[in-house]
Amino acid sequence: MNKDFPAHWLEEIVDKIIERKESIITLATGKTPSGYIHLGILREIIICDSLRRIFEKKDKYVKFFLFLDSLDAAKRFPEYIEKSFQLKHLGKPFSHIPCPFQDCQCESYAHHFGNNFSSTFKDFGIKTEIVWTHELYKKKEMQEKIKIALERNEEIKEIIRNHIIPTLNEEKKAQFLKMQEYWKPVMVICEKCDKIQNREKDETIKPNRVVEYFHEKNQVSYYCNACGHTGNISIYSGRLKLNWRVDWPAKWAIYKTTCEPAGKDHSVKGGAYDTGIELCQKLFNYRGPVKVPYEWLRLGDRDMKTSKGIVFTPKKFLEIADPKILKTIILRTNPIKHIAFRVEEIPQYYDFYEKAEDIYFSKPLGDGSEDFLNLRYLYPLFQIDDVPKEKPPKIPFKLLIFFSQIQNIISIEKLYEKASHESHLENFQTIISKKIFKTLIKRTSNWLNLVKEIIRNENDNKIKSEIIRKINIFTIPKKIESDVLESLDDNQKKGISILGRFLNKNESLNPDLVQNKIFNIAKIELEIQPRKLFEAVYKIILGKRSGPRLGTFLSLLDKQWLLKRLEI
Repeated sequence: MNKDFPAHWLEEIVDKIIERKESIITLATGKTPSGYIHLGILREIIICDSLRRIFEKKDKYVKFFLFLDSLDAAKRFPEYIEKSFQLKHLGKPFSHIPCPFQDCQCESYAHHFGNNFSSTFKDFGIKTEIVWTHELYKKKEMQEKIKIALERNEEIKEIIRNHIIPTLNEEKKAQFLKMQEYWKPVMVICEKCDKIQNREKDETIKPNRVVEYFHEKNQVSYYCNACGHTGNISIYSGRLKLNWRVDWPAKWAIYKTTCEPAGKDHSVKGGAYDTGIELCQKLFNYRGPVKVPYEWLRLGDRDMKTSKGIVFTPKKFLEIADPKILKTIILRTNPIKHIAFRVEEIPQYYDFYEKAEDIYFSKPLGDGSEDFLNLRYLYPLFQIDDVPKEKPPKIPFKLLIFFSQIQNIISIEKLYEKASHESHLENFQTIISKKIFKTLIKRTSNWLNLVKEIIRNENDNKIKSEIIRKINIFTIPKKIESDVLESLDDNQKKGISILGRFLNKNESLNPDLVQNKIFNIAKIELEIQPRKLFEAVYKIILGKRSGPRLGTFLSLLDKQWLLKRLEI
């Protein structure tokens, strides 16, 4: 463990890996490209990529593989896939299914969704080597594992039985034992219909399992449950696939995997991970990887499912926030705790990131508390590229939120000038170009539009109000409606005129000065309740009685636009 930091959960994993004393550290993750791949899988990928960074900093030789399980069968398709396409290709491996979109020229269904996912890795700073399993199964190393599995079928069945039986009730135990009677650890892709399994009318799945293994000929016989075809085929044909419980340890043995995270469903007692470790050791003579179980990364209160189309993709995240923020969300949370990612809480995630940044660049080195040291430890891992030598200047996210909501009244050029003035940064235009600024505004606007959609779909008015209050969502109408003007009394109109003259005389609009001036106009000059004047100004600007803190709000608007608006 690094002596400068307490035992952060990442360091605990590092220690377990170091104890193995391996010259090459191999990290691995895997995902089936059954549709648009959701954000949740990035939890295990970012954990592995962070371990890669840590070990490379220690001058260790690290390999990091992502297995895209393209030879997995299509048990179902997401709803956005055309029904006729689904019926035609259900039961085929994803690598044997064409791209479902006519205007796309990609190689297969698997490639379309796998490449869509991996295209975001550069943005997140992820460096991994992709292994397509349909290509892996054409290689001698995997075909030899198939041969071992066929020759030691009974031993495999016993190991799986010993892990699963204790987790079943009597009824399911009987069903499992009956299924095991004719079970083989290998499935065959039918040479006639290209399917590897069939979905029955009662929704049960029947894989095309090997019927008999002919050791002398290195062949198997099989029956296709989809089309009824029977045949003999070489185990070296590339059309055989291991059962998923055996496939996993076979990959571990081939690649000598040192560590692989796994979701909670695979990590439970009797689950695939523990079964896989024993199979890996007894069949393939490899000790297996360090297990890192993790809980789901959820979209609010919902689990995401790629095959069911319940997704929030990495691409979608990149449209609404800095990729460093996702790394922050994942790495600050122990893997054994679930993460509820909420779009509306993006500002809080930015606050946490900036807290870590402030701590990392703080001098002296702070209070030495565990929280302080952990944030100093994590900040370099939040980065996409190298850690900056000094604290990077930036436009505060709250300011970007404000600017994004006044685009309808101020041009992007004037917003850029305003940002330059408000940031108080020397050489602002060198540090933050107009192109970068436009990207920041676009991303923040995308996020705001998504939050507004969440608000529209929320049935609980208290939750709606809380989101609006926290984020300061507003809209500036292009013109003042007549009913708004009619709702103002003479004192309110007079107060607005006095405020306009004051603003016109003052070159700089200091937020506190403006706030106090409105208060004094009401209380001293007009002898009315300040609330009445504040409400009047909000009505003129926003068309409603309340909004963000008024002094700050007015000071950030374009002065000429504001003076014209106050002419009533």
